[in-house]
Amino acid sequence: MKHALKFLAVLLLAPLAALHAAEAPSRPLLFAAYYCWYHSATNAQKPWLHWTYPAAATNALVLREQRPGEPPLASAARPLAGFYDSADPAVAEWHVRLAQAAGLDAFLVDWWGEHNGLDRAVDSGIAAAAQKLGFKFALLDERAQFHGKFEDYTAMLTRALRKYSGSPVYLKLDGKPVVYLYQVATKPGLSPQEFSALKQHVEKEIGAVYWIVDKLAHDAIAHKAGDLAREKCIPAEWLATPGVDSFAFYGTFSNFRACRYEELAGKYRYLTKLAHDAGRKMLLPVHPGHNNSRFNPTPYEMPRRDGQTLRDYLRAATDAGADYILVTSWNEWPETTIVEPSSSWPDPYLYLKILAEWKGVAFAAPPLPGGIK
Repeated sequence: MKHALKFLAVLLLAPLAALHAAEAPSRPLLFAAYYCWYHSATNAQKPWLHWTYPAAATNALVLREQRPGEPPLASAARPLAGFYDSADPAVAEWHVRLAQAAGLDAFLVDWWGEHNGLDRAVDSGIAAAAQKLGFKFALLDERAQFHGKFEDYTAMLTRALRKYSGSPVYLKLDGKPVVYLYQVATKPGLSPQEFSALKQHVEKEIGAVYWIVDKLAHDAIAHKAGDLAREKCIPAEWLATPGVDSFAFYGTFSNFRACRYEELAGKYRYLTKLAHDAGRKMLLPVHPGHNNSRFNPTPYEMPRRDGQTLRDYLRAATDAGADYILVTSWNEWPETTIVEPSSSWPDPYLYLKILAEWKGVAFAAPPLPGGIK
């Protein structure tokens, strides 16, 4: 009798469980832009690299906030972990554990090759931590925008993919290693023809690659007509370019100013439709805020609104049908677009908790790296 009642209970509960499963929202893959360009005070060549900028040294806000023994901080927020070095394995492992706790699927690691020794910081920092803890990463290639000779750049990217893409923790989509090609909308570093040449060169050496191309343009005709949803677009020549797997763009703040769902929803739906109609995927950015007032003489501040800005971005990207979402950023401290824990907020982990809630996971903060209280 006991077994019969148990079986009956399972039958009765099964439809309810199926209903809850059907109601659970599907979520795109969630990435975050991760920066490896920080040096601590003890770095022999460039101490405090990217924690401070020359313009910060004369900034009235910075000077008012500066503490003894610290550099003039180029950020509007202070890192909970202090002014760390990106090559520090303990900090990188803490970052990975935080990302895992928040439900992130991968870091897209800002890549500059050997510039300022940043390749060594990637290797001893986040790449080693990802390997140790089983977390995915891929390259967010800024050299796609900032390079000299095109031939040197293609060789540089080929070397990097040969080095990293064979790792079991290197992010793959459709079975192919991922590269995000960063571009500035107003003066892009790659033409469609150059992209095709880059793809051909790299894939001849490496094999098939999953290309995410940062590509956004201004539509003056739509803007003049007051069609705000269509005033930003993916250029037609790029939509017709073979070999692009997904389109993307890094930030709204360099293209249009928005922080609320109503300002984002139409634009995000339109851009995603353009990509999907062309048979491509779409990666959309989400921001917790932006504040470059500590080094920029004409600053822009996107208010954080106690986390509502990030929630609105997540909702807009999800409703638009984005295939991938990129948090910009994990730790770009000078622009203060960070979700990495900050001692400047009442709850240092607020933004990671918001990501975890959206992803449907329970957030639990891992211990701080040793020596930090």
